Amino acid sequence: MSTKKFRLDVSGLLKLRILRIEDPLLEAEWISGGDYLDDLPSIGEINHLSIPIQTRILRLCKDLSSPKPSSGVWASRGILAAASQGAFGLSYALIDSWLKQHWSPIQEARARGVTAIFWQRLRNGVLNWREISAGVLDCSDMPAGLIPSIIRQRNWLRHGKEWVVVSGGNHIHAGYWLWYFDSNGIGTVLERNYPRNWLGDLPIEIGIHLNHPRVEVIDGHLRCAG
Repeated sequence: MSTKKFRLDVSGLLKLRILRIEDPLLEAEWISGGDYLDDLPSIGEINHLSIPIQTRILRLCKDLSSPKPSSGVWASRGILAAASQGAFGLSYALIDSWLKQHWSPIQEARARGVTAIFWQRLRNGVLNWREISAGVLDCSDMPAGLIPSIIRQRNWLRHGKEWVVVSGGNHIHAGYWLWYFDSNGIGTVLERNYPRNWLGDLPIEIGIHLNHPRVEVIDGHLRCAG
């Protein structure tokens, strides 16, 4: 029995299920996730699989990568909604059913239920009062898994911009997380276990003026480009 590290987000769940096609006994060692978009399976990771399985994986990745969160059919929406809210067992079961193209009525009901809650939380996450200063969002009452979808929902409803976000944690790293999202909605976790009482000093702490037209990431830190 072999063990491999996987991120605890929807990208890690999908990669685990893909590898278990050929190694059913593979065990996961979970590490903290981040923005699932930067770790979805590549073509090179699935080109050894059958064409029907490749097609299903690519269709799921297309739905997960949509600029509008939780696009696609109910099953792909349920996969993202469940993983984003910490229901990893349900998300993995739905991925398994997606690849097999067979779902039970109970799975469909659970997927639709978790998706309804997901949408309620997204609507809460885009409320204007969460922007405590220009480009800074206080989502400290939201789990980390929801944050990428909240940012993409904001950008879908308005226009893309850079964001710094403080969120809650996940099953592995509790406490507060500090994120940076570029204007395309792609996120990077800058710090875990971030002290929330520093919220007011965020722009100073990360050393940038938000929405500056020239910003670059160097070794995980944000700096104005020269």
